[in-house]
Amino acid sequence: MRWQVWLILGGLAAGVALVSLLAFDAGYVLVQFGSYRLETTLVAAGIALLLLLWILRVCYRLLSAILGLGPGFGRWLEKRREDKASALLRETLLAMFNEQTETVVQRLPKLVKADLFSQAEQAKTASWVLRRQLDAATKPDQLKRIWREAQTALKQESEMSAHYASQLCRLGCLKDAELELQALSKRGWTVGATHALAHINLEDAPTMVTALSALSGNRTAKDVATGLVVAKAQLLPKIEAQNALIEQYRKHPIPSLLTALGTLEVKKT
Repeated sequence: MRWQVWLILGGLAAGVALVSLLAFDAGYVLVQFGSYRLETTLVAAGIALLLLLWILRVCYRLLSAILGLGPGFGRWLEKRREDKASALLRETLLAMFNEQTETVVQRLPKLVKADLFSQAEQAKTASWVLRRQLDAATKPDQLKRIWREAQTALKQESEMSAHYASQLCRLGCLKDAELELQALSKRGWTVGATHALAHINLEDAPTMVTALSALSGNRTAKDVATGLVVAKAQLLPKIEAQNALIEQYRKHPIPSLLTALGTLEVKKT
């Protein structure tokens, strides 16, 4: 209540000061546009401005009553945007459930613009889409094109690089898969990388062994020991290589070692 009293007193004081100033000098306002010229006092210009604002306010209320606009119009627009975003999200989820990867790829940018996800969630979504695109590729050229067009940040992820190498193996591009794994071994390693390595007869096994040996002390790299055994086995005679893989399988019974045994058998044969 006290602030209202001070507000009234301040308004009265400002009004008295303004009236005293205008009584001494009413001011002069000149408005000229082209050949038109309007001269008036500051008081008259102020009254005209207030009258114009009042007329605009009345017109707005009339339009609001006629067109159904008003305080709820902003809320209606917001609800309309939310409904569109919800419908887009529902359609995208249905496309994901139906394995319609291309549809998801087309609608993902719209979902990002709708500001429905955080930065971390957007990154996870982009990673999921890229994986599904790689899985859906049926030709080597198609797979490589998808990889070239992918975001650089995604291609730098060890898990994604290993997955790409696995898909290269699936389509028979073993040399390209080896090159991808050679590059990956210089910065990290994953279980998926070992799985891909088990399918390949390495052309440059010593370089792979050297790189994986250097990664042995890297805590962020996973399954380096198994990958190193698989790579070293390709440098050993057949019996020694088989024994090394079997011994590693006894310690860590993972399918990649069985795959490596099959690949080794084909190579030695």
